[in-house]
Amino acid sequence: MARIGESVYKSNNEEFNIKFKKYDLVEIIKGTRGRHSLPKAQKGKQYLIISHYTNNLGTTKYILIDKCGIQHFTTEKSARKVSDFNLIENDEWQKAKQVWMDETYVPVFGIHTYDYSGMPYVSSRDGTARLIKPIGNRNSSGVWINKSVVHDDDVKLFLSSSFPPNSARTGELSEAITFRIPAWIAEKKGFYNVC
Repeated sequence: MARIGESVYKSNNEEFNIKFKKYDLVEIIKGTRGRHSLPKAQKGKQYLIISHYTNNLGTTKYILIDKCGIQHFTTEKSARKVSDFNLIENDEWQKAKQVWMDETYVPVFGIHTYDYSGMPYVSSRDGTARLIKPIGNRNSSGVWINKSVVHDDDVKLFLSSSFPPNSARTGELSEAITFRIPAWIAEKKGFYNVC
């Protein structure tokens, strides 16, 4: 059973309790014994959570950034949430997030596909994701990209189109756009291949 304020995610028919969420501010209360390619978050310092995952052993690891935008990691038992924190109202952490995005996101090129449902492109029902065809992968039927993984400075362009809706062109290729996403997502979704 999840404690108040926790989310419960199911993966491989198991329940994992996620104590913190994206853009929570945490203070490290003890060192972790966990292993990762990133440096460990240091006890007594504050970090901004940018993502999390649960490994095969059921340990949830959090990827964090410090005030300089440098990535670290920790586990949930090593951190405590800083209450009354709102990223939107905190210029210092907004700047750290911007630095991190500028350093780690890569530009990709994709093509919208025409649709006619009030918008000139294929969109999710809630309007937060677009079906994008990677330019370098012409055989792809398209991949869904959610605005939550797009660089903050590129979200408006990513969600918009300069073409008007055209029901006669449903399913055809629309316009090419460029936007920035994390490198691992770009590789996973087929925007480029690492040799």
